[in-house]
Amino acid sequence: STSSSYLNKFAKATAKRLLAIIIGKLVVADVIGLISVDLLNKTVEKGTQSDVGVSGDKLVPQPETVKRLKKILQPYEDQSSYHVIWQGVIYVDVSANFNELDKPEISEWERAMRAFKRASAVYRAKYKKPSVIIYDNVSRLVHKNPEILDILQDDAKDNADDQKYIAVFVSSEGSVPRRMESRSSWLHAKKPVMEISDLDKEESMEYLVKKHSIKEEDAKKLYDLVGGRIVDLKTVADDFLVGQKFEIIKQSILDEVEKKFGTARLLPNDPHYKVGKSIFSDLKESNELSFLAFKKYFDKIDELNEMLGSNIFAYHPAKNTVTFQSQSIKCYILEKGDMFLKKNKKS
Repeated sequence: STSSSYLNKFAKATAKRLLAIIIGKLVVADVIGLISVDLLNKTVEKGTQSDVGVSGDKLVPQPETVKRLKKILQPYEDQSSYHVIWQGVIYVDVSANFNELDKPEISEWERAMRAFKRASAVYRAKYKKPSVIIYDNVSRLVHKNPEILDILQDDAKDNADDQKYIAVFVSSEGSVPRRMESRSSWLHAKKPVMEISDLDKEESMEYLVKKHSIKEEDAKKLYDLVGGRIVDLKTVADDFLVGQKFEIIKQSILDEVEKKFGTARLLPNDPHYKVGKSIFSDLKESNELSFLAFKKYFDKIDELNEMLGSNIFAYHPAKNTVTFQSQSIKCYILEKGDMFLKKNKKS
């Protein structure tokens, strides 16, 4: 049949499609136009979620973060109460293949969004509150498909105004909130932006010592190397537990940082080397810079955005500041000494 032929063709092109909606039978947004309205309504009612792929005993509790997330993700009509979410939430992951998007496929996404709006209206009528849609990894949009991010932001603004559904944008790059802040739709965003920070030293040590049974002395070395970024902590913990020596782990981490510096063109004789050296020296002294202080190093906005998207620096929208992206970045700079630090700075 025509539908079967379309589905077969669609299956072959899955890697190029727009967004993956993690919903049982709803594998990709384009399928929405081919399924029953009843199935879509039930999917929105029951909700979907991301598979974190981490066992419960390896999770680090952060009750304050959970409390804030509840307020964001549990919408209510009259602000009377909220509960742990288990339904009414749709999770959308922007896949790594998103940059292969063709212009004509934008209309297919818009068609999918209209279907979701209709299903959200059914949910609101039944439960007297808006549903929630979470866009994860939207940093994959901002560099090559920023117009899609703009469409999603405008749609989020319109539907929040109409109380049809609430959209949540999740990003690992500061370039996303910076772009969103520059648009008129930002006036309708909840502020300040919620930032899920790294684990502090106590939480990191608990993760390494109690969750991975690493001796406290060794755990401190690992923490001093990578800080409280959970992804980095897990990496070094796994390597340490299979018998790798700390010196080998450290060199591996610093080698990866050096590759980032190469990509960001911050190594000696690279275009951004001199400006990077000045920024590194200032950050070594103060640990953070105001955004305006950081911006003064760049004459062109494109260069500023490039540097903020390089995974060397982190932009914090709530405070409007810039820091090193991770402890390992700072360790690399300190390890190289004068290569990346101005000599007139006090050590």
